[in-house]
Amino acid sequence: MANFYLIGLTGNLGSGKSTVRRMLEQLGALGLDADKLAHAAMQRGKPAWRAIVETFGPEVLQHNGRIDRQKLGARVFENPAALAQLEAITHPAVGEIIKQELRQTQVQVVVVEAIKLFEANLHLWCDALWVVTATPDAQVARVMRERQMSAEEARARLATQSHLDEKLARADVVIDNSQDLSATKAQVENAWRNTIHLEQARDKSEWLYGAPRVEPTTTPPPAAPAETRVEPMPPAVATPEPSPVEPQATAETAPVEAAPVVAEVAPAPEPTVEITPPIEEAQLPSPMPIGEIEVRRARRSDLNALGVALAAREGRAEPLARAEVIQRLGERGYRIAVGGQRIIALAAWEAENLVATVRDVWAESGDIAPRALPQLFALVEADARALQCEVSLVLLDPQTPAFVAEQVTACEYQPRELSGLHRHWRQVVEERLQPSDHIWVKRLREDMVTRPI
Repeated sequence: MANFYLIGLTGNLGSGKSTVRRMLEQLGALGLDADKLAHAAMQRGKPAWRAIVETFGPEVLQHNGRIDRQKLGARVFENPAALAQLEAITHPAVGEIIKQELRQTQVQVVVVEAIKLFEANLHLWCDALWVVTATPDAQVARVMRERQMSAEEARARLATQSHLDEKLARADVVIDNSQDLSATKAQVENAWRNTIHLEQARDKSEWLYGAPRVEPTTTPPPAAPAETRVEPMPPAVATPEPSPVEPQATAETAPVEAAPVVAEVAPAPEPTVEITPPIEEAQLPSPMPIGEIEVRRARRSDLNALGVALAAREGRAEPLARAEVIQRLGERGYRIAVGGQRIIALAAWEAENLVATVRDVWAESGDIAPRALPQLFALVEADARALQCEVSLVLLDPQTPAFVAEQVTACEYQPRELSGLHRHWRQVVEERLQPSDHIWVKRLREDMVTRPI
């Protein structure tokens, strides 16, 4: 695990925290949404699920055994004691998932969005605290839109929020999200440029692993100045610690007399250097031209090509083994775009309870994406309509390339929070949603199915 700069992002309900988090993700940060992580922690059979059922009783469950968040919310709404019981269960569970994610991260900046950032003690290891604000009218409008509440219900829910002054008093950065997105984006970009200092990131090993990072007992010596003469090392000495990495000197700044520091094991005669003519760099073969693109369902005859494409999507050095590809094909249906005798784009989808869920969206390059992905989405949507699906939901992780997300938008999918989905759709998505996934929605039919087809 490389050390990273951790931003704690908070604000009251309806302030637009998720909007700011997504903007930070577009700038290169890894985003974690504590609300989504809470959904993951409360999945059926997990320790938090069992603790909630034991504490609040089986009446907070749906018929399929999942926790009904509306029923649970009604139990703790305006009941501080019940809310404290719930948070005593969920906060540690969410904190553990966050630590699991952070132990694996290789990015330099991470943002954790949490409305209860301070109550869950997540702020203790943050390098900076960002607070998002908005006018009361803007908050009411967002809560009505995202949670499908009336204005009266939204105001009642907002009235239960903790006072913002406590959060503002601890804030390193304050983002006003009352105006249009361009104004918010300008504030976020300015704070990104001017307030994030990677060298000031705290060592988080004690938090993540339970023990502080073991540092070297001695500090490596600084690089020798140019005018210092370095004597040969005596024979049979251990290889010294490497000196700190210095920026490479350019042609304009390189010192004339500087010489590299070399550790010699034993004196040896100077080797004879033979000068050979330069060898021309080998040219890699260019990919076969794409030509006409075919979109279709993946077949068993595509196993090898699918293993290569999935490895490219996931950044693996070797293609996936046939057994792993077969397992994935058994879990979900893959639709592929074929061109130049290879798979150039793909998407996995499945349908349950009239909801089509699409994930693992990938295209070989930014040039191929606008040619292949719209055709893939059209194929998936046609298959979903044939099954009478009401909606198509695309799940994108934060590492999804921008050119893929652009095609999702171009195909008329709209971003949506999990809490803003219809409850029937939400039940399907909760089981498939990963903690950092983003949801994009496209209605396939206007009428809702209320009886079996």
